Amino acid sequence: MSFILRPSSRAILCSTQIIKRQAHKKANIQVKLNQFVEGVGLQGEVVTVRPGLMRNILYPAGKATYIVKQQQNEAIDNTVADEAEKNAANLEHLAQIELKKKELLGHLEGVRQLEFNRAVVPNSDHTFGSVTAEDLMSKLREEFGLDVDKSTIEVKSEGGRIKSLGKHQVFVQIGQETAEINVVVHPVV
Repeated sequence: MSFILRPSSRAILCSTQIIKRQAHKKANIQVKLNQFVEGVGLQGEVVTVRPGLMRNILYPAGKATYIVKQQQNEAIDNTVADEAEKNAANLEHLAQIELKKKELLGHLEGVRQLEFNRAVVPNSDHTFGSVTAEDLMSKLREEFGLDVDKSTIEVKSEGGRIKSLGKHQVFVQIGQETAEINVVVHPVV
């Protein structure tokens, strides 16, 4: 980049105008790599590089070859085909995940009630120990064989814990759907 000082005829005072010039940058070109080049790509890949890198480093060392326009179109077609295969695999994977979510949701619908025993504070219905999302997660795993992430369990009470005796509602969020489970806390006898 260079600067040019030119006198300005518009100003009343004698001032100079600074003009910034930039060198013309050539467009990137696509080349095929003959071997692995660190920071550029793997052997056999078609990559886009600056023409100076190709002319001064890659081509003289035999690390890359220029691509003829017809080969360039074929390379683009191959790349599009590879991406289509990857997208199909991703869609299949997402379908499997969705199926597992629906299966888990169906099993959770079958779980109507979980029971816990806690020590009670004398003359009240409050418990010494609370029922947390971790307790619910371990109970679902032990009794029903269901693996549920504790972040998907939502307890509708203060602090996300059940701290009193009785029946409470807990919601488990699986994807866009929600399963409702009743939790009953009994006093320890």
